[in-house]
Amino acid sequence: MSDVFQEVQEEYRREQMAKFWAKYRVAIVAGVAALIVGVAGYQGWTYWRARQIEASSRGLEAVAEMVAQGAGKEKEAADALAKIAAGGSGGYQLAAQFQEAALRAEMGDVKAAVAIYDSIAAKGSGGALMRDYAQLRGSILLSEAAPFDELKKRLEPLVKGDSSWRLQAMEILAYAAWRAGKKDDALKLYADIQAAPNAPGGTKRRALEMSALISAGMKLADVKTPPAASPGASEPLLLLPTPPAMPSPTPEEPSSLLGPSPAPSPTP
Repeated sequence: MSDVFQEVQEEYRREQMAKFWAKYRVAIVAGVAALIVGVAGYQGWTYWRARQIEASSRGLEAVAEMVAQGAGKEKEAADALAKIAAGGSGGYQLAAQFQEAALRAEMGDVKAAVAIYDSIAAKGSGGALMRDYAQLRGSILLSEAAPFDELKKRLEPLVKGDSSWRLQAMEILAYAAWRAGKKDDALKLYADIQAAPNAPGGTKRRALEMSALISAGMKLADVKTPPAASPGASEPLLLLPTPPAMPSPTPEEPSSLLGPSPAPSPTP
């Protein structure tokens, strides 16, 4: 008797499954097809993106070879970097923008370099660290010629915020204030740098030395640019910190304004 009931139940389940399939078979087939197409499309996109990233990498390697060849290749290298910056993939696009800006600054085209840094800062595609770094680099290039108010407008968001580059921005703004004849503003900024608990030793040392020099009456005319400086180099070579070519949250500090620090005497 139990076998009869089991057969009836199985027949009932088959009928239900047949009805379900007749009602939803189109949706099921379409869903499976969409899943297959989606997986295939994703795999194809992944392969294409990998090829694009590889091409961007090879492009940067080619630019490095151009630069290594010496004079006469800078313009070609900068134009190649511009192409990678416009159509590159992954982090290579942002890296190409930074390198192009630095190269154009070395060539003396400060206006083009600042425009690139401003574009990076405006887009913010590399996050807050890269955005603020671009703002900082553009400000350094302008620090010898731009009006103080313009530099203040550029640097105040970094100085008053929680940027990783806050101390470097304060140092540049202090230098710009001194150049503009705003002695008290410069001394206040240098004092704030010295009081900052997270300021590296090199930064505090430069702030202390600049405060002493300004208080002693140092004028802009007293600062002599080293004769070896190239005509296109617009970054201050004596009084400003020089950030690294690519950013890091804790950039290496340059030596003292008054010369390299003496080596520690050996312990007997």
